[in-house]
Amino acid sequence: MTYGDMRRAITGMPVTVASALLPDGMCGAYDNETRVILIDRRLTYASKRCTLMHEMIHWWHGDSSCNPHSRAKNEYRTRHQTALLLIDPIEYATLERMYEGDAWHMAAELGVTVQVIRDYQDTLSQCA
Repeated sequence: MTYGDMRRAITGMPVTVASALLPDGMCGAYDNETRVILIDRRLTYASKRCTLMHEMIHWWHGDSSCNPHSRAKNEYRTRHQTALLLIDPIEYATLERMYEGDAWHMAAELGVTVQVIRDYQDTLSQCA
């Protein structure tokens, strides 16, 4: 799904998604009290797509912890789930061979960020 497809698919769900100018270094945010997801409007569509999926996973889990340990654990889980949902394993394997593991080229082909590629690789290494 494209970013636009994802935005249309969540219409009617009990979560609001809006674009905003977020502080530098912040791609998105989810607030569980208001059930609002903010996506930085300056991002590329691939980055918006990855950020929206990431924040949607926080929403699905109802993440709202102020405890730093829980927040780190939730972030780790969310990054790995985002990668697994956005990357098709067969397409990834094909591109890994084609681009000899070059994360930038694979990310461009898959419409994800390099960070999502790295998170996917980390997930694969844990399963090995």
